[in-house]
Amino acid sequence: MSWIVVDGESGQTLVEHGADNERQPASLTKLMTAYVVFDALKHGTLSWDEKLLVNDADIDHVGNDEARMYLVPGQRVPVRELVQGLIAASANDAALVLAKRIGGSPAGFEQLMNATAHQLGMNHTHYSTPSGITTDGNYTTARDLSVLALRLTKDFPEYYTFSSEQHFAYGKFQKRNKNWLLGKDPSVDGMKTGHTQAAGFCIVATAKRKQTAPPMMRRVFAVVLGAPTANDRIAGAGSLLNYGFSAYRDYPVTDNAGARVVTRTPRS
Repeated sequence: MSWIVVDGESGQTLVEHGADNERQPASLTKLMTAYVVFDALKHGTLSWDEKLLVNDADIDHVGNDEARMYLVPGQRVPVRELVQGLIAASANDAALVLAKRIGGSPAGFEQLMNATAHQLGMNHTHYSTPSGITTDGNYTTARDLSVLALRLTKDFPEYYTFSSEQHFAYGKFQKRNKNWLLGKDPSVDGMKTGHTQAAGFCIVATAKRKQTAPPMMRRVFAVVLGAPTANDRIAGAGSLLNYGFSAYRDYPVTDNAGARVVTRTPRS
């Protein structure tokens, strides 16, 4: 297993284990898929209300054992519903339809994913699928995922509109969000889970809680890769989030430019 806990305000790593080990990320890949989609929406090359045509070629490789929202060839589906399915239901068919629209093909979209990873400083990450199915050359690290989580939160906070949803429905299909922390901890509002046999059970979880000294809302991120069971990833992420909030305090320091900043130090 690998894990890391990062303070959302400073970007400071609070605790880590094997955070630079390269691993298959399963559906945590969709965090980057979502980032590229939101970037296209921001720049106007895609719109929320645009209806995308589902073609056979877009979804014929989605297996029956893969997460999906059961898109049917010939449908025209609004981008908003595809994004909801991508994030809340981890739908591989939604990932492929969005990838085709934005990148022209899965391969074209993967180029955008890798260019974005390079731009964000994710130095131990490479993408070879928009969905996260086990594929050669699709790997990342807990640290790189924390970088992506921070930037996704900063650049596209609307992501949380979707990742905070506990239930997803599309037609007759319904699915509960597999980030079970959403139902256990009201401060948790995202971000994503993933699982394949090669990756194990994975999660990027985040919570935002009020603190009194100094008075503010603080966000903390926990990344867990390669947990042996679904319960282990939820329990592990929950424990790491609680540790990030409770085991550290703010400490004012002066940076190299002479400005007063805050760092987090372990409580004595």
